[in-house]
Amino acid sequence: MEEAPTQIKRRRPAVEKKISEIAPEDLRVSLIGKVVKVDKIDYIFWLDDGTGVVAIECEENVLPKVGQVVRVIGRVIKNEEIHIYGEIVQDFDTVNLEYLEEIQELEKKLLPKIENALAWWLE
Repeated sequence: MEEAPTQIKRRRPAVEKKISEIAPEDLRVSLIGKVVKVDKIDYIFWLDDGTGVVAIECEENVLPKVGQVVRVIGRVIKNEEIHIYGEIVQDFDTVNLEYLEEIQELEKKLLPKIENALAWWLE
């Protein structure tokens, strides 16, 4: 008897967002900002990206320090207020955020053009 193939469940990709852009229908997001407050008892920290502040729940061993710049990739949790369950918390203290923002703006402008060119070429 032949075995049924195993299905692999994949997580949805995280979408790069600003805190003010997070919508209730978002599932996973990627945020970059500065840690403004840490609650070591409940394993929550608050992230400020200049457009807003959001609470991030995380595991005990990944709590960042106040003032640290981090990237958080996580699930959007919708209760009374939106907050994030941080699946990944990365130290971004050494990242040049101005350059990163320039790259993200270029991607927004150029990727649709490249995708259109490739679609035409692949037809």
